[in-house]
Amino acid sequence: MKRRRPASDPTLRAGRLALLTTSAITLGFQSIVTSVVYPQLFDGTTHGIAERQADHARRIAPVALTLYATSLGASIWATYGSLRSGEQAGRVSTAVACATSLAGPLVTVGVVPLHAGIAQEQIMRPKIAALMASDRVRTGLAAVGVVAAAQALSS
Repeated sequence: MKRRRPASDPTLRAGRLALLTTSAITLGFQSIVTSVVYPQLFDGTTHGIAERQADHARRIAPVALTLYATSLGASIWATYGSLRSGEQAGRVSTAVACATSLAGPLVTVGVVPLHAGIAQEQIMRPKIAALMASDRVRTGLAAVGVVAAAQALSS
């Protein structure tokens, strides 16, 4: 007779699935911002960039805040599930995915002054380069988060 592996805790599995889902959505969002939005916003002339930046901030803030809030909720859920279940498998991957979900918004908070400066016509190429670099960091974090969340779910 074969021994069946006990079913994983449903709270843990659901939390990890939510973490994978929000991580994947974050990666898609960040990829679009990195490859489409920021190049459109910052490439070319700086004429009118303050208005474009202000418009960008008004449009993207609700989307980004919703995404960050759901990522935080999924991280809390996955962490709770890990602690509640006592299951050791996938804990490191869950922790990495949760950390990347928190790091993205922290990077964003760190560059808000750069966005604000550009919107106030304090336009300097180093500020734009720093924003582009920070966005690539967020995209990289999102990619690591997807891999870690997938690994956690498959554990």
